[in-house]
Amino acid sequence: MDPLDLGILRELSRDQIVWFGRLDPRFSAAGIARRLHVDRATIAARLHSWERQGFLRGHEVVPSPLAFGASIAGGNLRVEAVHRKPRVLEDIGLVPGVISAVDHVGPWVALLYAFETRDGLERSRRLLVKLTGVEEATPCVPFLAPEPTVTPTPLDWRILQGFREDPRRPLRMVAQSVSVSTKTLVRRMERLVRGRAVWYLPLLDFSRYGKATMTRFIVTLRPGKDPKAAADAAARIVPGLSLLVDTASLIGANPLVPPMLDIGAHLESVGHAEDVQRELAAVDSVADVEVLFPRRFYLYRGWFDEHIELAIARTE
Repeated sequence: MDPLDLGILRELSRDQIVWFGRLDPRFSAAGIARRLHVDRATIAARLHSWERQGFLRGHEVVPSPLAFGASIAGGNLRVEAVHRKPRVLEDIGLVPGVISAVDHVGPWVALLYAFETRDGLERSRRLLVKLTGVEEATPCVPFLAPEPTVTPTPLDWRILQGFREDPRRPLRMVAQSVSVSTKTLVRRMERLVRGRAVWYLPLLDFSRYGKATMTRFIVTLRPGKDPKAAADAAARIVPGLSLLVDTASLIGANPLVPPMLDIGAHLESVGHAEDVQRELAAVDSVADVEVLFPRRFYLYRGWFDEHIELAIARTE
């Protein structure tokens, strides 16, 4: 694995909310470069190379659902047949509350929901089951996400709407569209990103990444075992580690969900992933290890765009 690629991916998942995301490199490039001991231009050049090879398909700048008083939850769906998956991934965006998906090799897709009420969350799940090609939608598990520490102003909402119109537009053009200077736009966006009111979500396509195999290990722990000790053991075992999350820190004390670790790593091959799976399973505190291979990240714009428009309307 290229050390610079791995370093950037780790930085993009720093203080992670939904796997990769939150730190927008356009506003955090200096900090990322400083932590990786390279110059800022090197970070920009590597991101451009990701775009050329199709690994970075684009990115989205979205407000945290918590800024609207909503909560987030995770779940999964299973398709009847893999050939139906492209249509299912398109139709998912029609279901109210579904905001993002991670497609994995095989029948499973991981989902993220934004919801105002538990009844509304369950209705979204039941609607997913009715989509053509969907075999199962698992129960939704609410997540504990960091609360925003800043409140967007009316101008901030207009800036976010400017980004939503075309996330790839240069900052100068976004600033012009909302009649502010580029310096003002950058200052305001840095404040929103630091205050957790805005997330940056890169749309990564690991099927176009030829340097390593992206692997996800879902490690279920034995009852009563210390997640930190298991995480320390996993960090020693797993090479190419880009993400290691004790899910208890995200879902809280949910009796329906056993203690788990969610581990992301960039490995040499599928066979290497199986070797790592065996080593993780041999750890005393581990009950089971499931291996998944993420393919592509999706974001569904509808929920965000609707709520930004409502926020603008309220402030006006």
